[in-house]
Amino acid sequence: MQIAVLNRRAQQRYATFVSNLDMVAEVLGEVDKLIDRYDEGAMADSWTIATKDELKALRTKAFDELDRLRVLGKKHEAELVSRDWRF
Repeated sequence: MQIAVLNRRAQQRYATFVSNLDMVAEVLGEVDKLIDRYDEGAMADSWTIATKDELKALRTKAFDELDRLRVLGKKHEAELVSRDWRF
């Protein structure tokens, strides 16, 4: 009985993990709209800010890292849903 409860909880945590990855990917997809609206001349006299190209590179890197995390999660899915997670 206790193993079934732990297994159910592990499955719920894995499902939450996957849905959070999807949510982050969706938010990162919206970043392109913000980068396109970015006006480099608006802040020229004050703060030093990244250029559009730098922002796009950072977005690409974030997507790549998210994909790596998704692949790792999928690779270890059987283990993650079969036992309790440790923090």
